[in-house]
Amino acid sequence: MISPLRKKRILSEQSIYEVGKKTGIDTARISLIERGYKLPREDEKKKFAEAIGCSVDEIFTSEIDGNLRD
Repeated sequence: MISPLRKKRILSEQSIYEVGKKTGIDTARISLIERGYKLPREDEKKKFAEAIGCSVDEIFTSEIDGNLRD
């Protein structure tokens, strides 16, 4: 299943590298967040939403956050 963050990033036609440059977040961390291996901090959520051009609620929900992989 594709994460809402990854889906919105792809729809905005941005690479992980481009989002990383805009947010200052390491590309490896972005990848881990998109794949559900890491949870983003609140400040990171806001940076992602701003970089992609959407609201935090569109890309992060408590249901998604609750599905963190081990």
